[in-house]
Amino acid sequence: MAFTIDVVVTLARIVLGFYGFWLVWRVALPWLPGPAHAKDRIAPFACDFTDPILAPVARVTRVSIHGLATVALVGVAAALAALPG
Repeated sequence: MAFTIDVVVTLARIVLGFYGFWLVWRVALPWLPGPAHAKDRIAPFACDFTDPILAPVARVTRVSIHGLATVALVGVAAALAALPG
């Protein structure tokens, strides 16, 4: 049973870490150098991973997607810190 819990916790860390990586890009995107149009940048891949979750929440709450991404990043960091091991 302990092995199964360890596997689940490790998988949760991988998923949260992956999502957190894209949230960092999403939060930093406005300040990163590059073309003015988001479609011409390589960093918009972050939007592909984060916006399916953030865009509906931002639309309902009427919060900017950048602010919501910042809050989500802090939440993912807190969740990673709360996981055992």
